[in-house]
Amino acid sequence: MGNSREFKDWREVLLDVIMGYECNVQCDYCSVTVEMRRLNMGTKRIIAEVSEARKLGIHKVSFGGGEPTIRKDLLPIVRFCRDRGFDFVKVASNGLMYSYQEYAKEAVQAGITQFNISIMAHTEPLYESIMGLRGALNIVRKGVENLLSLGVEPIADLIIKNDTYQVMPDIVEYWARIGVRNFVLWLVSLTDRNKDNLDSLPMVSTMRPYIFKTFDTASRLGVFCQSRHIPRCMLRGYEGFVRDLREDKVLVVTPNSKFKLWESVISANTYVEKCKSCRFYEQECMGVRRDYLERYSDVEIEPYQ
Repeated sequence: MGNSREFKDWREVLLDVIMGYECNVQCDYCSVTVEMRRLNMGTKRIIAEVSEARKLGIHKVSFGGGEPTIRKDLLPIVRFCRDRGFDFVKVASNGLMYSYQEYAKEAVQAGITQFNISIMAHTEPLYESIMGLRGALNIVRKGVENLLSLGVEPIADLIIKNDTYQVMPDIVEYWARIGVRNFVLWLVSLTDRNKDNLDSLPMVSTMRPYIFKTFDTASRLGVFCQSRHIPRCMLRGYEGFVRDLREDKVLVVTPNSKFKLWESVISANTYVEKCKSCRFYEQECMGVRRDYLERYSDVEIEPYQ
């Protein structure tokens, strides 16, 4: 399991298998380059990785990409994992394939226990603009409704970016009315294919009133909402909505690397000099994302005394 010896109890670890980077769409914020899309893990390698993890005592696994649902081996691998004692199996998807009722049913029956869907927007024009697929909103909505009809409540992963932050409260409200009850906010990443798209990532201080309104909307509707990429000092007064990535204890396996989630280039894992005077330094807070600091420096960091 590579450089993962710091894990004290393998039973707490989630193995996150990035099966490859091939996808059935290309969203405008996606960091996956053309070259990366050619990197895909073979079935035998995936089986070997999950088998080794199970021997260590790991019983939680996640599959992502790229788009894992376009792979014919996904559901057989899910069944393999369930048969070997994995009691938590997550799949992160754009949700398009679940619009096929039979596929959604087969996915549930195969043993996926948590469905994470990247939700782009709440209107057809905005959804189409981001995903680049005509009718995208209705297709994804159909997928979500199919899962809900099967007794599954998917988790919505929301990307905060230049054209979504102002309507993020409306996005939460729209999908909550359909039946989604769990929302996770992620900042768009300025890496790889998206590294030069600087305008896609506004300052948190600019977006903050809308992020707070999103939290307030979720509370009013009685649904769960949390932020994963923004340090708590930038969201003062709403610290209860912030979750540190280290709490998840995730070991990521990609076609060409292994690392702990909080070591990732797209994770908040960098401290600045200001952070050293904060009471959360090297405690609950992991710091700031590197790409965010390169874009805006540390002007928004305000240490807790």
